[in-house]
Amino acid sequence: MILIMKILIAGSGALGSEIAYTFHEEHKITCVDHGKNFGLLKNVLSDIEFVKGDISDDKLVNPLAKECDTIFYCIDTGGVVSCLNEPERFTRTNIDEFKKFLETIDDIDRKKFFLFSSCYVYPDAKNITENTQPNPETLYGKLRLRQEEILKDVTKNFIILRLSNIFGYGHFFNVGNPGAIEKFIASIFTGQKITLHGDGNQMVDYLYKNDLMNLLKILLKTQVEKTYNVSTGTSNSIFDIAKLVNHISLHEYGKKSEIVKILVDKKLPNSPKISPKKVTEETGWKPSSNIILCIKEMISVYNQSSLACN
Repeated sequence: MILIMKILIAGSGALGSEIAYTFHEEHKITCVDHGKNFGLLKNVLSDIEFVKGDISDDKLVNPLAKECDTIFYCIDTGGVVSCLNEPERFTRTNIDEFKKFLETIDDIDRKKFFLFSSCYVYPDAKNITENTQPNPETLYGKLRLRQEEILKDVTKNFIILRLSNIFGYGHFFNVGNPGAIEKFIASIFTGQKITLHGDGNQMVDYLYKNDLMNLLKILLKTQVEKTYNVSTGTSNSIFDIAKLVNHISLHEYGKKSEIVKILVDKKLPNSPKISPKKVTEETGWKPSSNIILCIKEMISVYNQSSLACN
């Protein structure tokens, strides 16, 4: 027998929309945010309640939260580069707005709260486990670690996932802000150059979105006050990823783009090498996706979408 849960999702971007899709058939879902993506999502997720408004509005959020068992916080937090370029904006988003959201919920300690943090809370090191002392080297990592601390101050009923870089379209091709791989594919099919920030040698661990959703299905049923590192445990340079996307596009569709580097004198950080050993041993989950096959699938989806638009 399936226990039907009432889930509140803050944010309907790339992550929030996919979580909604993953759970909507078995659970009651409410999604709240600015509403930019609601029109598209309603075409697929007609059984979900969509509420447009400010997530820091207690008169809006608190009544919704009172009715829910679980909260997924999926508001856009930026990334390493975006936090460098717009520090004030993302400090406000990650700290001020996050605090206000938590303050709107009267009985937050009675909710299971999922926070999607980042591997960048750690330093650039090898063999990082959950016992490794967080010591972020980027503003992005510092903001994400501060989010974790803010959450722990108000509740013990949490699951914090320190994620490596998530990629993949999921079930909504054009919802949310695109990541690097999504941008590479779009550049190739629109005749633009693939642009890399820095020298391109920074190492990145990419986790397919479907693998993350499979983990969430397990964690929705598990105990709380957990912090997990979630990754594949393997890394590639961003330059090699760009070359791989180019190679597949050329071989499959006869398309490729020139790869150019900007701000080459600025060395961008590697994705800290977090180990998923704890989460795999405690839950039985493991990432199963092959990055080459995943990128092939994404390119096929993009190509079909572009053909449909022409």
